Amino acid sequence: MKKHLLALLLATGILSACQDSEDPETIIIRTDSQTLSERISLDGTGVVALIDPNAPSGRIMESSSDLPLILISQVPGPVYDGQTLRATHVDIEGDYAYVGYNLEGDRYLGAVEIFNISDAYKPVIVSQAIFTDAEVSSLEFANGTLYLAMAVDIDGSQEVSSPANLASVSVSGGNFTSGFSFTSIEGFVATDVTRTQNSTAITSGNPGILGLADNAGNITNQMEMEDLRSVAFGNDRLAVLSGVNGATILNPSNLSTTATISLPAATPEAKRTIAINNNRVYIAEGANGAGIYRLDNGAELAKLPIPINPADTDPGDVVTNAVSVDNSLLFMANGAAGVSISDVTSTDDIKSYGIIDLDGSSNFVRNEENFVFVATGTGGLQILKINEKESDPTETACASLPAYPGDYWLNINSNETKAYGGAASIGGVNNNSNFLFCGSLAILEQFNLNGNSVTEVYGALAFGRYNGGTTMNVNSTLKLSGSIVIYGDLNLNSGAKLEFVGTGNSITIYGRVNKNSGVTITGDYTDTEGKLK
Repeated sequence: MKKHLLALLLATGILSACQDSEDPETIIIRTDSQTLSERISLDGTGVVALIDPNAPSGRIMESSSDLPLILISQVPGPVYDGQTLRATHVDIEGDYAYVGYNLEGDRYLGAVEIFNISDAYKPVIVSQAIFTDAEVSSLEFANGTLYLAMAVDIDGSQEVSSPANLASVSVSGGNFTSGFSFTSIEGFVATDVTRTQNSTAITSGNPGILGLADNAGNITNQMEMEDLRSVAFGNDRLAVLSGVNGATILNPSNLSTTATISLPAATPEAKRTIAINNNRVYIAEGANGAGIYRLDNGAELAKLPIPINPADTDPGDVVTNAVSVDNSLLFMANGAAGVSISDVTSTDDIKSYGIIDLDGSSNFVRNEENFVFVATGTGGLQILKINEKESDPTETACASLPAYPGDYWLNINSNETKAYGGAASIGGVNNNSNFLFCGSLAILEQFNLNGNSVTEVYGALAFGRYNGGTTMNVNSTLKLSGSIVIYGDLNLNSGAKLEFVGTGNSITIYGRVNKNSGVTITGDYTDTEGKLK
């Protein structure tokens, strides 16, 4: 067992030299956030339509959803030496997301990038490390340290005794603040990593080792288990997933077995993940979808099949590669069948929200703190935000409002008043009278404010698709408070009144703004793109 600490060259001049270096025996650190973030694209962004798995031809839902989803960015993988890397794993902690990358094939090439997501609709890449002789399978951030499960070229620059390695590096404010330390374990590739209360658990695939490392990087305990794919920690238990032996629940202090879960053998070398949440174990089970089990005894609670099987698709591409659960929302990355979403509050009555149809095969998903990161192979990384219900300054107007009833299209006739609260994602609104919404409202296609109507949205509003031919037409009075993001075009027609209520409001408009004569805009707001000038 060998450890090697590779000093990172963090001085500005040396960093510049590293960026231009052709030496394959270096870890290349880049911290030019503006340049790194040029890959982040708005293409395809905006309000997300969910596909109804029960409708023919993959039609979108014909009813509203109380889960407003916004695609905020698409990020192709970083390119090095003419090779485009693919995202393999994501961890989210506070204002930062940590993304690992590798390269398919025999070449060792990988990367890790740190995204600042504090501005929810405008993520930026703060720093990047390119590994010219190693790749990243998985990662986790905890207590100021980033832990990586890696495969390392033993003939490369790192002094390692095996290709499977646990790497660690200190991180602060999105920047690497120490060198990368490597600890070898037996195996050709380290497949997953997680932190327990007192140690770091690392797995390798072949021969299959679960190791526990102390804070100094020394392996203090280990056990052999064939073909380990994933490891998770929660409720003072470790859960490991084997492609051969199913799942095993362990005591992390001594690695004794507390429960087992039998599963069919997994496809060789395919990615599968396991997660622990609220005393349950969630397992990606390939062609069989996902399974939910009790943590204490391994008893099955529910099975979730893959909702759709797209036509003209290789059945081997319709598999659940990864599961992620937070706040009772279960996301399943189902390869060519997209990402399905379910509310698993009760395993006796699981609610299906539908399917996100994204470019590329969905290989990995991570949802946490209202963000959803999806690694889609050739489609790169896709970043979504769950627009949760937000508070508003008009307590009297918003008190005791009913939830939106479910119509995909909302038409408000003359002399009608409609008022709702909560969270809703709908196809369109056509208002000819009075409309009030308090909470989080996402509108996909049409938003028409006609005649002498008054429209009030307090909390969060998202509209349209970027370059998607969606237009918001304001011919009357529109009152807004909170966070407003318009991905389509905005027409402020003659006599339109746009009023911002309260303080601290922000409006982001990515489409075109057409402002005709007699338009008035009042109130306190920040125009992030300068489109309302």
